[in-house]
Amino acid sequence: MIASKAASLFLRRSIPTATAAATRSNVGRTTIGASGARMMSSDTVTFDLTGSFETYKLDTAPNDTIEMTKEELLEHFELMYTMRRMEITCDNEYKARAIRGFCHLYDGQEAVATGINAAFDPEDSWITSYRCHCTALARGGSVASVLGELFGNVDGQTQGKGGSMHFYNKAHNFFGGQGIVGAQVPVGLGLAFANHYN
Repeated sequence: MIASKAASLFLRRSIPTATAAATRSNVGRTTIGASGARMMSSDTVTFDLTGSFETYKLDTAPNDTIEMTKEELLEHFELMYTMRRMEITCDNEYKARAIRGFCHLYDGQEAVATGINAAFDPEDSWITSYRCHCTALARGGSVASVLGELFGNVDGQTQGKGGSMHFYNKAHNFFGGQGIVGAQVPVGLGLAFANHYN
């Protein structure tokens, strides 16, 4: 009951009133149109990542450029926006003591989960630490299943048994958040061996 109220509250407050789409120029600066109109002149945009990362002992380095469509960029924005609104709702419910136990929020880190999810293939295994609400959402979860889990409801992602730190979704190759610091290392190693031998 509380989870459904929080989900409906989330949905009512999450409807954007103004739309502003960002485009990226060739020098890496983001510009937003003053009128709030979408400003992409073509269907794709190329991002230059030269100098933004270093590799270590790789046979081949990743590409220095990434090409994305308008639809992909808007999907990423929508996912990050949903993550932020969901985490703000979780924060409010935790402060109101409707969410019991721990509540490790992910707000401010939405681009990390969104970017990793964009780089992964659906069959890639993903494991993370205890801040995993948004990762669970990115890997096939729903706002209702995340909130249900935090409220301890049976319709939560792990039937209300895991709470904030232990989300899991085998169908989407998300092997959970780990509540103990460093606990994801042996589980990740096991997943790597399983993927290697399968």
